[in-house]
Amino acid sequence: MVENEITNISETETPKEEVQKIDIEPIKSLVKDKTSKKLNKSLNKKAKKPSWWVRSRRKKLVFDLQIALKDLGVKKAWVHNHFINAEEKAKNITIYVDINNSQSIKYDAQELDVLMDNKFKKRKITVIDVSSLQPAIKEFVFKDVTPLF
Repeated sequence: MVENEITNISETETPKEEVQKIDIEPIKSLVKDKTSKKLNKSLNKKAKKPSWWVRSRRKKLVFDLQIALKDLGVKKAWVHNHFINAEEKAKNITIYVDINNSQSIKYDAQELDVLMDNKFKKRKITVIDVSSLQPAIKEFVFKDVTPLF
């Protein structure tokens, strides 16, 4: 063999040792039976929770929305769960309003939309009348909404 020549590892014979298989059944039983809380806790994914600042700002925004809608005469309103839980940024807010049941309201959904945009300058607020939704869409939307008041 020449000094500059590189040997191929596959050509050289390596001793084959027997690898012992490890029995993992005891580990599986710990996870299944939940006897070890720390092990079980570390294996489960945690839901990411927004910071306290974001949650406190969101509570203030929700309170301001409630006051603004009540001032305009709205009796029932709904918003999406991810907005209430502060899971995403609130630049676009969709509010579902029931206008037919409240006789004291003088505005339609488009006028409410414009008035809410004027009150909340930094956010785009979309107001949708629930009675204008088709039944299939209404059923789909109401799986993911929370009453605002």
